[in-house]
Amino acid sequence: MSLARTRRSRLLAALALCAAASAALAARAIDASAAANPLSLRVVGDTQPVGLNLVTASVGAPAGYTCTMRVKVGHSARTFRSRRTGSVVWRWTAVSSASKGIWTFVAVCRDGASWWWREYRTEMGFPEPGGALLGGSAPAPAPAGAPTSIASSCDAEGVCFSSDVFPVGQCTWYAQGRRPDLSGIAHGNAWEWLAAAAGRAPEGTKPEVGAIAVWMPDVPPAGAIGHVGYVAAVAGSRILVDDSNWPPTPWSPPLQVHEHWEPAAAVGGYIYRLAP
Repeated sequence: MSLARTRRSRLLAALALCAAASAALAARAIDASAAANPLSLRVVGDTQPVGLNLVTASVGAPAGYTCTMRVKVGHSARTFRSRRTGSVVWRWTAVSSASKGIWTFVAVCRDGASWWWREYRTEMGFPEPGGALLGGSAPAPAPAGAPTSIASSCDAEGVCFSSDVFPVGQCTWYAQGRRPDLSGIAHGNAWEWLAAAAGRAPEGTKPEVGAIAVWMPDVPPAGAIGHVGYVAAVAGSRILVDDSNWPPTPWSPPLQVHEHWEPAAAVGGYIYRLAP
């Protein structure tokens, strides 16, 4: 065999090895979301009354792996790097006004040539003072004729409502607090509000600022007993919802106030304001 043919054979063999290595890396990347993935990623959003909200991201990784995480929301991005191997927890504060939209968390953990990744996407829904937080501590005025023996009720974020008969922190508590005109009209679990208000308050299927949106059971973001929220804005096929007891992630604290976008088509109906 000539020297040229020998060199050519070695080059082809080297290219084949490179192709095999590339294929292995691609397969490893594809398998990153498979059941064999050893990584776990948990995100917690904890709303705070001062508008500096606590975000906690926990990455579970095998010993020997070094992890980094990139967080992106809108046009902003931030990268966190671990200084030790294995599992890691990052905590930081996020300003409410800069945190609207979908958050994307991507964790990548490496041990030499071996690496895995996990991704988690959610809308954190941190509220802004003067929006869902209603300025923090100003009780909504009670409607005419409402019981006066019921004291103001306040949640841990400093949101207070007068004469609100619903349990503090529940979605019904917040919805009636924003719409005190529904006192004595809306009652029961969230999904029952449309039937309770029928014939006593105007209703419809078109989103409108100031309306109460009612979701039927198990229609996101609702659970088994439905959900209600205050419509703060309407943008095309989406509504900006101010509400309580909507955890942005499965690990976030319940009974907190949030502000987040939802598809209007998922709403079962709207309860509009009573005529003055």
